Amino acid sequence: MEHPHASDVEERETTDDGFSRGWGAHFQPSENYWVDCHMHLREEDVETMLDLLESWGDRLEAWRFRRTVALDGSPSTADAFEAAAEADDRLQWLVWLDPDEPDLEGLERCLEAGATGLKLHNRPVIQNAIDPSVWHSAEWNRLFDRLGEAELPVLWHVTQRLTEAPYTGGGRNSYWETGWENGCEFTNEDLLQSFLTVVEQHPETDFVGAHQLHLGFDRLDELLAAHPNLYIDTSIGCFVRWGDRMYEEDRDRAREFFCEWDDRILFGTDCLLRTELLNETLYQQFLGHVRYIRQLRLPETVLQKVSHRNAERVFGLPSADPSMKGTLRP
Repeated sequence: MEHPHASDVEERETTDDGFSRGWGAHFQPSENYWVDCHMHLREEDVETMLDLLESWGDRLEAWRFRRTVALDGSPSTADAFEAAAEADDRLQWLVWLDPDEPDLEGLERCLEAGATGLKLHNRPVIQNAIDPSVWHSAEWNRLFDRLGEAELPVLWHVTQRLTEAPYTGGGRNSYWETGWENGCEFTNEDLLQSFLTVVEQHPETDFVGAHQLHLGFDRLDELLAAHPNLYIDTSIGCFVRWGDRMYEEDRDRAREFFCEWDDRILFGTDCLLRTELLNETLYQQFLGHVRYIRQLRLPETVLQKVSHRNAERVFGLPSADPSMKGTLRP
């Protein structure tokens, strides 16, 4: 459906003998709410966490923000994240472990405290020129298997583009410049293949590739078809700056991709909640990702999956109340 309408618009075609047919015909499907599966909250003080969530959530509630999955938990901060999540259900969280710390005991502690999965990042691998096969060890295999048993995912920043990305504030050769100085000789393709080996070896575990794995839709079509336990999030790459409109060819290709893989795409922004950063720039970072999804004009079922249902399924989160909180709904 090229131009989907909101379900209530379609209903008015026949209800009350079609009395209000054509009224509000420009209304498009609206997301019930957003679950952001890729955000950062690096505070360790519970009150600071809750203050940030209140400021963030209260401002963005008008744009249907409902819940965040923060990526920065650890065994040492599990108590704080557990307390904050219990006090404010807008917060869910992951445990972040580095490549040199396949800490199964620490993972178990975090799962007991309510962590909804594991966050991994290849920045240390790139910057320190660590062999990408570090993730294939017996110790890491045990962690991946444990997450499969718990039906919880791994959200993984696998690759890193070399080009600049001023559209989203990204510089040239991020991580790689340091890695090359330290003797790094592997490539993004090597990192990707190492990751895919893990994905293939652990079919019972779901893996979410952050930032679309820095791949275009054609390559992602191939990977998603080949790996049923592979997902991607929309953070960074799926972004439209205020005042911009997507080129039709880009919008149409993205819409085709989202409709084809509507069960495998999770909304995410990579926003960093920090007191000194809580300003209009950060709010626009969130809204730029919302803007991208809205400009695709997705059908109702696809929009609800991408905006919140996929994240709820993959991370095992409860559904939220979709009721409007005011008289206007963006």
